[in-house]
Amino acid sequence: MKTTINPDFIRIIGELGANLGLNRSVGQIYGLLYMSDKPVSLDTIVTTLKMSKGSVSLNIRELERWEAVKKIWVSGSRKDFYEARPDFMNIIYKRIKIRLEKILSTFNSALEDFEKKNSLNDTQKQRLTQIREMQDVFQKIAKTMPSEISIKKIEKIASTLSVLKSMLPVKES
Repeated sequence: MKTTINPDFIRIIGELGANLGLNRSVGQIYGLLYMSDKPVSLDTIVTTLKMSKGSVSLNIRELERWEAVKKIWVSGSRKDFYEARPDFMNIIYKRIKIRLEKILSTFNSALEDFEKKNSLNDTQKQRLTQIREMQDVFQKIAKTMPSEISIKKIEKIASTLSVLKSMLPVKES
């Protein structure tokens, strides 16, 4: 099966994956599957993306764990075929949410470790308190983020943020 997908799209999704802290290959594989109108065999992915079979296998398993792709049975073939789940927005949203939670957790652990290992003066303690307050706000935001998202939810959030922004005082430069 010859899959004809514009390589620019595959590159763009690969870059998006890298920007989300993922392996670029994961994004490229998802991009290929997302734009394919039929399930794609593992061998076709290998050939199209010029990747090793081991790398494709490993990255496909990662995509399966996120429920971004699923294995499809194709009548008359013993090969493994895959297709992307079309809910691109939720897949990206969940990755961003997971990444934010990981960043906050890692940052929190590093701050706790830093505080335990260092003797801080009053200015340093005050600045660390400011960092903790900022982190607490981000933690609250992360905890209130819904587990799934839709265009309607995003529009509601954008509308709410717009109202909140209009209520905030304008900072003069």
